[in-house]
Amino acid sequence: MLTYLNGPESDPFNYIYSSKGWLSDYDPPRPFPFWVNLEPTNHCQLDCLFCSRQKSRRPKGFLDLALAEAVFDEVAREPGTAVRFTGWGEPLLHPGIGDLCELAKKRSIPLKIYTNGLRLSPALMDRLIGLGVDDLQFSMQGLNEAQYLFNRVGSDYRKLTDNIRMASERRGREKKPFLSLLTSVLERELAEACPREFTDEWLGIVDKVAIDLTNLNFVSDLPRVKPLLGLQSAGLRRGLCVDVFLALEVKYDGAIGFCGQDADSLDEHTAGRFPADSLKGAWLGSRMEAQRERVGRGLGHESSPVCRRCYHNTDKYDTFKAMAAKGGGKP
Repeated sequence: MLTYLNGPESDPFNYIYSSKGWLSDYDPPRPFPFWVNLEPTNHCQLDCLFCSRQKSRRPKGFLDLALAEAVFDEVAREPGTAVRFTGWGEPLLHPGIGDLCELAKKRSIPLKIYTNGLRLSPALMDRLIGLGVDDLQFSMQGLNEAQYLFNRVGSDYRKLTDNIRMASERRGREKKPFLSLLTSVLERELAEACPREFTDEWLGIVDKVAIDLTNLNFVSDLPRVKPLLGLQSAGLRRGLCVDVFLALEVKYDGAIGFCGQDADSLDEHTAGRFPADSLKGAWLGSRMEAQRERVGRGLGHESSPVCRRCYHNTDKYDTFKAMAAKGGGKP
C-alpha cells in the first residue's frame, strides 16, 4: 500500500522504478545494478522482534571512509546507479555519516538513507539538506504508538515522530531530501487500527507513505517470535527472486552479498570482497550468476540457509490490494 503526496513522478528514484528492467524484463541482468546497498554500520540501538540482526554473530563495526570512497568511485562510473545507506544497523549511528553523504554527493551519486529516525538531529538534518541527499526514509512499525513499541523493543515513539516532523519543518520548501515513511504491520494490527487513517495523518508531513506486512519468517525459530507467527499475513509460497537482478549488497567490511537478508555475510551469500573484487566483477561474476540460476530462474531456495526462509515474492500484498478495492485504503 503506497501513497504519494504529489504522485510517483515526485519520487527522486522514479527514474529507476519506471525503467526497463525494474521488476520485469530484468533477465539478462544489466551491466551494473540499479542499486548498491551500502552498510555504514551493523550497530543498532534497538532490538526489533522481526529483525535477523538478533541472530547475527558477525563482529560489529563501521564503514571506513576510504573504503566508502572507493565504492563511490566505482559507482560514479555507472550513470544512473544509486546508493542506499542501509544494512544491519542504524546508518545514523556511524560517527561520520555526514561525511559519507558528502563523499557520495560530491560524485553526484543519487543517495537514499534508511533510518529508524532516533538519531536525527537538527544539525544533521540541515547538513543533509545542504548536501542535497535525495531521499530520507524513516522506518516505523505498526499503525500507532502501542503497536510500534510492541515490535520495536527499546525504542521511543515520541522521539521518532518528533524527529520526522522536525525534518519536514527544517526542509521547508526545499525539494530534498524527499521524505518517505515506511511501516509494516502484523495481521492482528490491521484489525486494531486503520491504514488509511495512518496514511492521512502522515501524508503532507512526508512525501510518501508505504505500509507493508511484517515478515517474521527469517526469525521464526526464535522463542519470542514463535507465538507471533500466526499473526502475520505473509504466505509461505516461494517465488522467483528478483533481488539478484536489481541490487548488490556491500557490508561495512567490504563483503559483497547477493541480497540484504543475510545478517552474517555467510559464504553461501557472498559474491566477492571489495576492493579485492570490483563491484562490477562481483555483479557479473560466476557466483552471482549461479545464485541467479538457483533462485532467480529456479526455486532452489533450499540450497542456502537464508534463501530457504525467504517468501518475499508471494501474495502477501493481496490484503492491501483487496482493501483498496473495497475503498478501505488508498491504492
